[in-house]
Amino acid sequence: MIFLLLATSLISCDGRNRAYKSNQDILRESNLLSAFSEQVKFVPEQHIEINTDTILNNGFEIKIKYNSTKNNIVLKTIKTKNDTIIKVYYKNFEANLQVFKNGNQINKSIIDKKVFKEFETPSFWANAIMQFIWIDHYASNENMLYLNTSFCLPNTDRCKDFTLEINKQGVIKITEKQLLANSI
Repeated sequence: MIFLLLATSLISCDGRNRAYKSNQDILRESNLLSAFSEQVKFVPEQHIEINTDTILNNGFEIKIKYNSTKNNIVLKTIKTKNDTIIKVYYKNFEANLQVFKNGNQINKSIIDKKVFKEFETPSFWANAIMQFIWIDHYASNENMLYLNTSFCLPNTDRCKDFTLEINKQGVIKITEKQLLANSI
């Protein structure tokens, strides 16, 4: 008798009640839908570090360690057509800068978005990512070293470009580049 009751109970648990339900409905009933409809991405996926050591014929030597940061991220949440939520964590970047003139260190600083806060609103800087930093070889001369950098909002065309002008005493002056589109 017990065997018959056990067999009957096992046969009735064959999943017929779920046969005509969608996968989403089944996951929703089990409170698992949010776990399967959320994706997490990191940009970049791995730590990035680029070291540059440049000696110019005008007496300037520049060492740049450009790297992604661990603790400074920008989160963008995207909801797709099929209700999947994608959380993208964009890692910020910073540049550790050392500048030498004729063998003497004249500047050691960290270049990140905090340095540029007076040029834009706090909401821009909360979401902006440093794109890169590079030496402007053509503009640099005997008395001045010029670096360029750019900050952009992820997945938009909104960017801010800057020039860092470093004199032979190591003083940095920052100016925003105004890039205008050409119209014909």
